[in-house]
Amino acid sequence: MRTKLLLTVLCILFLVSVVAAQDTLWTRTYGGSDDDWAISVQQTADGGYIIAGSTDPSYPDSTDWYLIKTDASGDTIWTRTYGGSSSDHAYSVQQTTDGGYIVTGWTSSFGAGSSDVYLLKTDASGDTLWTRAYGGTGSDWATSVQQTTDSGYIIAGVFELDEGNADFWLLKTDASGDTLWTRTYGGSEMDIARSAQQTTDGGYIITGYSRSFGAGGYDVYLVKTDTSGDTLWTRTYGGGDYDGGWSVQQTSDGGYVIAGHSYSFGAGGSDVYLLKTDSSGDTLWTRTYGGINDDYAYSVQQTTQGGYVLAGDTYSFGAGDVDVYLVETDSSGDSVWTRTYGGTGEDVCRTIRQTTDDGYVVVGWTYSFGAGLSDVYLLRLAGEPLTLTIVPGDTLVSHNDTLCYHLICHNHTPDYLQLWFKAEVRLPNGQMYGPIFGPARFGMFGNGISEGDMCHRVPPQAPVGDYWLFAEVYNVQVSASDSMAFTITADAEFADIESPYGDWRTVVARMGDEDLIRGVAGTRLPTEFALERNYPNPFNAMTVIEYQLPVTSDVKLEVYNLLGQRVASLVDEKQQAGYRSVVWDASEVSSGLYFYKLTAGDFTDTRRMLLVK
Repeated sequence: MRTKLLLTVLCILFLVSVVAAQDTLWTRTYGGSDDDWAISVQQTADGGYIIAGSTDPSYPDSTDWYLIKTDASGDTIWTRTYGGSSSDHAYSVQQTTDGGYIVTGWTSSFGAGSSDVYLLKTDASGDTLWTRAYGGTGSDWATSVQQTTDSGYIIAGVFELDEGNADFWLLKTDASGDTLWTRTYGGSEMDIARSAQQTTDGGYIITGYSRSFGAGGYDVYLVKTDTSGDTLWTRTYGGGDYDGGWSVQQTSDGGYVIAGHSYSFGAGGSDVYLLKTDSSGDTLWTRTYGGINDDYAYSVQQTTQGGYVLAGDTYSFGAGDVDVYLVETDSSGDSVWTRTYGGTGEDVCRTIRQTTDDGYVVVGWTYSFGAGLSDVYLLRLAGEPLTLTIVPGDTLVSHNDTLCYHLICHNHTPDYLQLWFKAEVRLPNGQMYGPIFGPARFGMFGNGISEGDMCHRVPPQAPVGDYWLFAEVYNVQVSASDSMAFTITADAEFADIESPYGDWRTVVARMGDEDLIRGVAGTRLPTEFALERNYPNPFNAMTVIEYQLPVTSDVKLEVYNLLGQRVASLVDEKQQAGYRSVVWDASEVSSGLYFYKLTAGDFTDTRRMLLVK
């Protein structure tokens, strides 16, 4: 009964932590008394952020590139502006391997045409190392830049052939920004590139929208090239109306995910449009998200959980005319949560990136907050305090084989954590069995990573079929879990043995430098009675009390105040030998010093704890 209560409390806390992972940690605005915008953001190696956009000293006659470097809390470290006497707009920024930054966009101040692609390389302080302009006599601009594996750069943009006719434009440069090659892709009408990425085969994937090809006014246009920019294949997606792609990323399965908008499908005028393809660009599934008005997505990223997060604007939901609109999905594109952010004015988003703690950083601009007409708008959403990842070994095992897997646990908090680990399995008939190991305790330092290996001997009584293993690390404040599928195949030697399912004997259990089998709440029984210190202590308003029983005993665990009055009875039952833990929720009592007393057979011990609210 008490164990079920503990597990229920921990599950509730875990669910709360998942929801809280989307809570706003902080928001920041940057800018002056006029208009300032941001299009691109990236977390930097020092945990801070780099933001690229534009600032308006005298719009529309003159705008400058605007680069902002912040610390991990979003506080400004430095800002820089770049440009000439005409309009210059930055669209994309990335930290480079030397610690500096590469920025692209377009310029009307420099170059050969009415606007040209502009590339800027800075050092770590934002000071200019070199600039390059690329283009013809028309209007050319860039929307995406990425450092490539050869330390050069790939730039995606638009090359204007003549009025009403433009093509996707891909430019490859060396590390100094000197052109290695350029390619154009498109037909006789407008084809606008919005996003490009180097793929794992050394080639490139580009998305945008095309009026030259497809079924509608505009269609999502996807181009895959080899390392030289030569076309391998192209695809269009959409219906009879206007559909566009704004962001593309290669996914962990070798396929692609594209985010944009669709007037052909969905519930409103325009809906957020998410497409998942295989490695050949063939559609696996599509999803739309939004309301009865217009909703757009401009950025997508596959998350560490295997799903997707999208960012854009919504006219359907929120507090103002336009609000920041975020959608997180699972791996099938089904919505996990949606959020809107903003005030009563127009607040828009252009880029979202997952941070190292599995949270998110979002950038755009706001008319609701800040000092000017519009200001750069940066939002930081909280991540998980604790994450756990299973790296499976061989997932096809027979009786008496060992089922092994690797564990990676990240403590994203600054605090040292005492944690419990346990593993259980879901049987082929859908029933849960276990835990097959644990709970076993280990420690992790703040902002640390602990890796380990687990191996369990498959018992001969285990039914043949498909299983799931569920691993969890937790304490009263945080928890994280992951799972893996595995299959037990028939073994003639044990074919006639039926349930019970037997002992999944754990032969390896390590996290970091700690052996979880040796004397730690694992597979061995304790040798003596003991009442441990509660943790955390002091606490508000829940704490964990642990004790151990070497033999089956009648157990009482009670809490008393300074007057000797009993304020809580946590356990009053016969319990088998083993390691035990109980959560005390003290939300209904006042701050102060309390005593918890364990009675087990002839054993009695009392400890004190401090509740601070």
